[in-house]
Amino acid sequence: MTDVKQSQSPVQITESTTDELHDLLRNRPGTLFAILDACDEPRVPVKVKELGERAASLYSGWAKENYWAIAPYLVEVDEALLDWIVENLWDDPWGIFVIAETELADLRKHFRRFLMVEDPDGEPLYFRFYDPRVLLNFVEVGVPGEFDEFFGTVKSLVISDGANLRRFQLIH
Repeated sequence: MTDVKQSQSPVQITESTTDELHDLLRNRPGTLFAILDACDEPRVPVKVKELGERAASLYSGWAKENYWAIAPYLVEVDEALLDWIVENLWDDPWGIFVIAETELADLRKHFRRFLMVEDPDGEPLYFRFYDPRVLLNFVEVGVPGEFDEFFGTVKSLVISDGANLRRFQLIH
């Protein structure tokens, strides 16, 4: 990996490749997840249904029932799913990869804490951190203490802009 950006941020951004993700799947199965954003991609809910217990909506209750067609879904990635993401979603802001050594349910619980934020007037807003465009802005303007909480047990996040992969890691 080569260094892409060095700044005052405690988040280091490096280039990555799909080969590195495939290597991770082979050498450390169960550590690669993705958050697939169905907002602009109708193939995501169909794929999620096929995955069964390897997928879970980040929404719950009323939002899960009413926003299923546009919800973010946390999924366990295997070789076939990685290939499907690359073949079908790659050129769009489809979501993010998550590298973590935890269970799907625990990771879902962790990320659910960040779905809602408040604007300066205290009004609740959805925080689409799983949109790569939003994640890039968050990393650039976030407060260092926020990153520790946001990353939690997550080792790194990986985004694609269609041509490149970028890996975000918290520097301790």
